[in-house]
Amino acid sequence: MTRTARPVFMSALLIFVVTIVIGILNGMDIWEPSHNVLLTHVHAGTLGWITLAVIGSALLMFGQDLDPSADDGAIRQAATMANFAIAAAAIYVIAFLTTTGIFRPIAGTVMFVAIVWVLVWVSRRYSLVERTTSRLALLLAVVSLTIGAVLGVLLGLFIARGSIPGLSTDTAASLAGAHPPAMLIGYLILAGVAIADWLLAGPEGRSGRIVAWALFLAGVLVNISFIFEVEALIQISTLFEVVAIVMFIVRMWSRIKPAEWDATDNDFARLSVLFLGVGIALLVYVVQLFISGELNPETGEGPIGVLLAFDHTMFIGVMTNVLFAVTARVGRGGYSPVVMWAVNGGLVLFLAGLVLDVAILKQVGAPVMGLGLLYGIWLYLRSLQVSEPAAA
Repeated sequence: MTRTARPVFMSALLIFVVTIVIGILNGMDIWEPSHNVLLTHVHAGTLGWITLAVIGSALLMFGQDLDPSADDGAIRQAATMANFAIAAAAIYVIAFLTTTGIFRPIAGTVMFVAIVWVLVWVSRRYSLVERTTSRLALLLAVVSLTIGAVLGVLLGLFIARGSIPGLSTDTAASLAGAHPPAMLIGYLILAGVAIADWLLAGPEGRSGRIVAWALFLAGVLVNISFIFEVEALIQISTLFEVVAIVMFIVRMWSRIKPAEWDATDNDFARLSVLFLGVGIALLVYVVQLFISGELNPETGEGPIGVLLAFDHTMFIGVMTNVLFAVTARVGRGGYSPVVMWAVNGGLVLFLAGLVLDVAILKQVGAPVMGLGLLYGIWLYLRSLQVSEPAAA
């Protein structure tokens, strides 16, 4: 499935440029983007880059056993699905950048159709291939993505119309408000765990399946807590997240310990696992601030920088690192110590600036991280422009 996945990763990288340019200028405090541009920054990253690259990863993970000579029809169907997802993501990002009102939920519905198509394909393939831990985790991640996509369309309708047909204003607002945590906690953490486990050949066993189901359950509990405004479920969900990630790191220790680092693209995946630990620590802090009333994400009151630090830990530290590792495998390799340390060194400075509310750290970290990402995109696009992947 490498030939099918390659254009997905190339499209994802190109869309990622939009997120990075906006992020560099905003992070350096030399430009205050409008609300529409900030929403474009977020959605070009989460759907244009991360979700397209997750779809490409799913093609590789679940299409591994397809025989091009015997399964040509199935491969063509997968290619059609991939091309539709690319078009849907591009339309979605353009809609956020250039339109308002009802056009956004319409574009969101197109993206939702693409996500459901991927879910159906992954579910069907899961019943036909070996049921590994990483495949179970990615299947559950796509289920969580689908739930988040439903909530995202409802959020778009609520913003465009001020209401959702058939629902009270309070119910509609609760459903719409559940979209961001559903994507961050229910989807991204689980997707990062799944792909890192696959790349680093995590050990099979019951503990891996427990991790996958615990993270999925945590995401469901978060959705319920925001929809029905049950704060206690947020704390229970956080407990599940902490236990599951600690189990995952312990389980993967033999793959991520210092002696295993080998200056290959796998080191990006190892960093992703480490940033999962950072992300969970920040999540615990965010939840405690939220429960105590010190932080209100809807109004921006309180230490909002901590919440932004959690977001960027997941977007860059976990997902971008692990997806760079996959992208390198799809092309002709692509490990670059410059990319690795510029991106992650800049990210650490950026996170410190957000958490400590020190502007200079953020203003230095943002361009270092952003330029490292742009250099990485250039390298990977070059490595993907090949007729066939190089032999191992």
